[in-house]
Amino acid sequence: MKNRQKDFDALSEVFDDIILGRGIKRTVHELRYEGRDYRQLFLRRLEANGFRERALRDVAVETGWRIPGFWLDGEGRAWFGHLFWEIFSESRKRKIWGSVKRNGKGDWQIILPGNSGQKVFLNPGLKQEVDIYHLTGI
Repeated sequence: MKNRQKDFDALSEVFDDIILGRGIKRTVHELRYEGRDYRQLFLRRLEANGFRERALRDVAVETGWRIPGFWLDGEGRAWFGHLFWEIFSESRKRKIWGSVKRNGKGDWQIILPGNSGQKVFLNPGLKQEVDIYHLTGI
């Protein structure tokens, strides 16, 4: 039983590092390992680190800022990305959540509309300022 608790504590620490981006690139992370599902532990660690599940349409984000978040795809993966305003011109923009993982064309592999009821685990307390005209660094 002691070894199991040590494994649990170690995995909790790894999940905290992933969630906060400490020494680990946040991208797409498998929540299943050797036939075991660690989704519930990951959800608890998200909560402990200030990430709350919210519908994208219910979250305000100012132009020029991005809010970090994780989307769980229902297939055992947690995708990291940001909620932000994508600017096309002075009069045309859209609020989206985009994964940091890109597709072959360089676009966000996963794009969720910001006006949708899609749920993402977000932490507005960790929002970051961005250059709205050069979002390639997202």
